[in-house]
Amino acid sequence: MMAILAAASAGAASSPLRLTINGSQLVDPSTSSPLVLRGFNWQIGRTGGDPGALQKQLAPSSTMSRLVGVQWGNTHPLQHNPKKECLTRTPPHFFNEKCFEDLDPWIRSATDAGLWVVLAVRGEYVAGQLYDSDPGTVVFRNATLRAMLCAMWKHVAAHYASFDRIAAFEILSEPRDKSVSASAVRAVYEAGCAAVQTADPRTPCLVGGAPYYKLWTFGEETFLPNTSNVIYTFDYFSPDAFVFGRSGAALVGASAGLGYNASAPPIASYGARYPCSTLYDGWVAQACPSWNLSASDELMFDRGWHAHNLRVFANALKTRHNVPVFMNQFEVVRGVTAAAGRYAYIEDLLALTQQLDIGWAWWTWAGGNSDGWSHGSSEVVFHWPNGSYMVDTAVLAAMRPYW
Repeated sequence: MMAILAAASAGAASSPLRLTINGSQLVDPSTSSPLVLRGFNWQIGRTGGDPGALQKQLAPSSTMSRLVGVQWGNTHPLQHNPKKECLTRTPPHFFNEKCFEDLDPWIRSATDAGLWVVLAVRGEYVAGQLYDSDPGTVVFRNATLRAMLCAMWKHVAAHYASFDRIAAFEILSEPRDKSVSASAVRAVYEAGCAAVQTADPRTPCLVGGAPYYKLWTFGEETFLPNTSNVIYTFDYFSPDAFVFGRSGAALVGASAGLGYNASAPPIASYGARYPCSTLYDGWVAQACPSWNLSASDELMFDRGWHAHNLRVFANALKTRHNVPVFMNQFEVVRGVTAAAGRYAYIEDLLALTQQLDIGWAWWTWAGGNSDGWSHGSSEVVFHWPNGSYMVDTAVLAAMRPYW
């Protein structure tokens, strides 16, 4: 009997670390205490050497990194370079094994530093970039492609089943198909979650709404009633004209190609009043009625605005279904000055997520080029070609009280 107990204990001790979902909370197995995922987005090829160690050095209270690294269906026409594309047409896994050569050390950098990892598929085209002109490339409209996605995820999840600190597998980042039905999106998510949980049943899957993880579509249509062990996620590039630093008639930086309205009115500063139609450009029908306002009625763009958005659109799903919720991307670009409210916006938003027990990840952790920071950039760490780097210490200071 003692030998059996010892063997069972050894087996439990050797199991890879996984978060446990307890209602709307995530529980850290090493402490048996609730853990909130708070950290940064990493983009493969842009983080520099050992980003996990640097993140823990600069943001020691951070708990996670969202790794946007499984590039699958991300090129059109399809490429075969594993640094840009992991999708292959070869069964049974439809995955280029060479992609693991880049992914494994990248993930190890995070987990060795004590960070939890959300591993996301970035598939611009399978997620629906050409939904109107080439629907056969879209996983929501192509049953064969959906089966390939599931086969890939089962393979990738099995590969990482022995790694510690995998927080979640994100089935498909930001569905881009603007006319797909919610039921079609849920079908892909349910199949993808089943695939990863077949290979690694202890690791949650992570899903969000269509299109583009918009908060204004985050609700009952996002919920998977037949799937457990799920974290629900949304983006918060809101309002996009402010966070992307509109200048004149164009959006800049991360907004390029992401479906934002370049002709919407600019939003010059935080802490001022704007028409509801300006603050919720493109989503007036979903958002303005939640204030009992018409499109032309003015609202104060301040902490109260964020509080309303998070409580009405994010926290409602969290409390109604008792599930964990995670804000997986937000930013305010460097071109938005302190006087215009860059840091006040960050501090107010994070204070509210702390109150509501909602995790978050800043877009983005690191990048670089030979020209320096631009108006539309948001990297915390900027890598120069010579190997040196500089740090956006003001953003880190704004975040510091809210870890």
